[in-house]
Amino acid sequence: MPNDALLLRLNALRDADPSYSNGNSNHLPMVLAALHALGAEPSRLDVFAKTQRSLIRPLASGEFASRWADFEAQIATDGRDAVLRRELPRLLEGVVTAAFHGLIRLAYGVRFGADAEVAAGLAVLSVFRREVALPSGAGSTGAAEGLRSLSQGTALATAKFERPMIMGRLLEVLVHPTFLAAVPPLRIEKGADRAWHSLAVTAARLYRATGDFTALHLITSLHALRVLWPWIDAPEEVLQRYWLSFCAAYVAIGRPWPMAFRPLTGPLPTWEALRAAAIDCNDDHVIKLVDSCDALAQTFDADTSELPTLLHACAAQVLQADTH
Repeated sequence: MPNDALLLRLNALRDADPSYSNGNSNHLPMVLAALHALGAEPSRLDVFAKTQRSLIRPLASGEFASRWADFEAQIATDGRDAVLRRELPRLLEGVVTAAFHGLIRLAYGVRFGADAEVAAGLAVLSVFRREVALPSGAGSTGAAEGLRSLSQGTALATAKFERPMIMGRLLEVLVHPTFLAAVPPLRIEKGADRAWHSLAVTAARLYRATGDFTALHLITSLHALRVLWPWIDAPEEVLQRYWLSFCAAYVAIGRPWPMAFRPLTGPLPTWEALRAAAIDCNDDHVIKLVDSCDALAQTFDADTSELPTLLHACAAQVLQADTH
């Protein structure tokens, strides 16, 4: 399906976007983009949109709507590239808020040239922000080693987190003094490409071990971060902030260690079969995860990186879970 057909459908949602009117994210634009990326026919996008639009409420006026309109105006005047370069350094301090959805929605907009979605993603990052200090340790650590330190250390052993939903739980962890005291020594390893790869491998391992909803968002948000890479002038600082968010997500999950992988039924299906199954699926998070795993796996060589195999298994795992 040409991108124009996707943009037509995304623009049709613009005047009835339900983002945050009831405390939940509007996943519909992101899922339509993911279905398009997986190769879905236009009729499939229309059926999915019709089903989902009956379940959501119109957007209430407020700060999000105002910021969305403001970013649309900036993009119309200055162009998408200029706005992204100007706004991302400040806004990426808030990647963890709204369950990483601002980052993910922004990346889908950039990926398919949908300026309204770019503006919506920027608006989410702008409105739902939580500024936090960068980790301050002098050394560096791989992502897996950092998570093991958080799990096996005693600093968080007695910390209690009460909020059940992903968005609330992540914010609760991020402002908890015990968490903030435990994380500063944990600087992600140096070198932006190496650090991103370390985070991606660890996120995939965490999902394989837990099947957790928050771990799923780590994979899709790391994919989003990679899409936005060309517009990020200081990637190592962005990754340090993302690393803090990553640690918060790990703590919110419950600091599982060791990370023993969950069993899979039978051999891994082909990517073609996984894409087809995701297109037929009605779970928005399953669709988005399979898209992210597919897109990322194609950019790495399985002979030099374990990431493609891990992502292949993550896609199979989420689809198997969806059928049970």
